[in-house]
Amino acid sequence: MKFTVTEYSFEFIVQKLKADRYYVPGYQREFVWTPAKQSKFIESVFMGLPIPFVFFWQDEEGRMEIVDGSQRIRTIRDFMDDKVALRGLETLPAANGLRFSDFAPSRRLMFSEKSLRVIILDNSTDAVTRTEMFARINTGGTTANDAEVRRGSLPGPFMDMVIELADSPEFVELTPISRSLVDKREREELVTRFFAYLESFDPTLVASDGGNGDIPSYKEEPRRFYFSFVKEANDRISSEIEQDDTSPTADAMREEFLRTLQFVNAVSPNGFTKSQTGNQVPRVRFESIAVGSALALRADPDLLLRSPDITPLLESAPFKEATKSDAANVKSKLLGRIRLVRDWLAER
Repeated sequence: MKFTVTEYSFEFIVQKLKADRYYVPGYQREFVWTPAKQSKFIESVFMGLPIPFVFFWQDEEGRMEIVDGSQRIRTIRDFMDDKVALRGLETLPAANGLRFSDFAPSRRLMFSEKSLRVIILDNSTDAVTRTEMFARINTGGTTANDAEVRRGSLPGPFMDMVIELADSPEFVELTPISRSLVDKREREELVTRFFAYLESFDPTLVASDGGNGDIPSYKEEPRRFYFSFVKEANDRISSEIEQDDTSPTADAMREEFLRTLQFVNAVSPNGFTKSQTGNQVPRVRFESIAVGSALALRADPDLLLRSPDITPLLESAPFKEATKSDAANVKSKLLGRIRLVRDWLAER
């Protein structure tokens, strides 16, 4: 990874932020620091405590994306704009209730001239690498998850469809998950995985483990695999829309997803959960049931009419073993749990 290290004053960074030369990418979370946390940070600055590095990435237009440090930078901006009144300070209690303009000119100047050490990532650093780096060296902020990264950095018609299907009543009913997971776009993550695995699965290949069917593009780097798939799907669907104002690919994918939901609703009394009152949808369980069912329906569309009860499979020892969370992203495990459902349904 190529990068340079430099220092910028608070005043300089705030000016660039206001001029939209520095920006917070769409995949990052909204501003989440509380007034108390903002105040503690400002207090630390006045105390002269060291400030962690911030990370920028220069895009093709020369603008700087704030990869890590947006909460700190936005707090500095808001304080200098008199939008933050300090509160709850214990080390410098005399500053409680003060805004930036309440300080003496010399104090304001000293604050404005404080500097941040900045690591600027090279333009060639892609979004997957940037977020991987962020996750590894994050200094305690709230990290954007993969679904949020894809939503913000890969806008397009496929991503729009993922968001639409994730919010569909049929899918919501089959995936009863917590509010916090909904807010973290877990349903979008599940929909993306469904399409990435299903569309990349080649039933004519024999995998290295000897099983029928393989996902040749999956190299046990799931983040990069999903990212590449979403980008390619966006490009393919966009090209079709530009030519004919419609996308047969998107229409077929949407129809297959909804057909799979209809099938799972018919064959699995608990949908993708383990019980009628379940409120968790483990990813390994979802992938196995959803992708395995879709592949079985591709091979035998009449399976939808027969709709065999899948409960015996879901309660079997082989299924429970195949959907353990350990080594979930290992390719042989992924293929094994998908094939298990596909092959069991094929025998019905």
